[in-house]
Amino acid sequence: MKEIDLAYLPVVGRGLQIKIVCRMHNITCNYMLSNPMGDDFDKDKQAPFGTVPWMKDHSNGIELNDSMAIVLYLVSKYPGPLTPKSPEDSALANMYWSWVQDYYSFVLSPFHDIITGHNEPFWRNLRLTDTLADGGKETGIANLTKLHSIRTSFLEKHLSPNQNQAFLIGSTCSYADIFLFTCVRTVQETAGFSILRDACGGDPFKDCPTIMNICEKVGKLDAVIETAGDIFEKAPI
Repeated sequence: MKEIDLAYLPVVGRGLQIKIVCRMHNITCNYMLSNPMGDDFDKDKQAPFGTVPWMKDHSNGIELNDSMAIVLYLVSKYPGPLTPKSPEDSALANMYWSWVQDYYSFVLSPFHDIITGHNEPFWRNLRLTDTLADGGKETGIANLTKLHSIRTSFLEKHLSPNQNQAFLIGSTCSYADIFLFTCVRTVQETAGFSILRDACGGDPFKDCPTIMNICEKVGKLDAVIETAGDIFEKAPI
C-alpha cells in the first residue's frame, strides 16, 4: 500500500514539492490543512516538533516532521523517477535541495512574515534573520531583495558552465529540481511576492537564464502540471 497522510497549509511552501513527489511515484496523498490555516490537523498537538509539513505512512505507521526527511524517505521507500540512480546523483541532488532549502528559509520565509504581517518575534521563532528589526518593513524588503540577488547569482554562476544539461544533476529530473521549481514559481506568480517582483523591476530572475530553463522543463512535466494546478495563481505565498 502506497498511501500517506500529509499535513500542511494552503500555501505553496514546502508542501507542494511533497505532493509532486507523491504524484510522480504513484503514492496516494491524503492532504490535510493544519492550524492556523485549517482544521484537519493540529500541529501544536499532533506534530512532534509543532511544525508542518508532517507525514504519516499508512504502510508502517512512521511519522516524519521535516520536509527533507519526508522527501528522502518517499523516494527511497517507493522508488520512482525521482529516486537517485547512484550515490553521486544522490549527493548532488541533496546538495542542490539544500541550496533551495536555504533560499526558502532565509529569503522566502522572512518575506512571508512581511507579506502576512506577522510582526511578533515569537511567531517567527526568533529567526536568525530578523528582517523587521532595525529599519522595519522597507529595510526588510531591501535586505531580502539583496539576499535574493546574491544567492541566485551564486547558483546561476555555478550552473552556467553546464547550461545545456536539462536539470540540476544532468539529464534526469531530481527532487531538488522540483523544490527549485516550486520556489521560483512562488516568487514569479503568487500575489504576495509582488513586493519582491516590484523590488526587482518586475523580474526577480532576469539574470538567471539557466535556472529559468530548468524550471521551464520541470513545469512541463505532466505530474507537475496536474499537481500544481492553479496553486501559484491562488495561493497568497
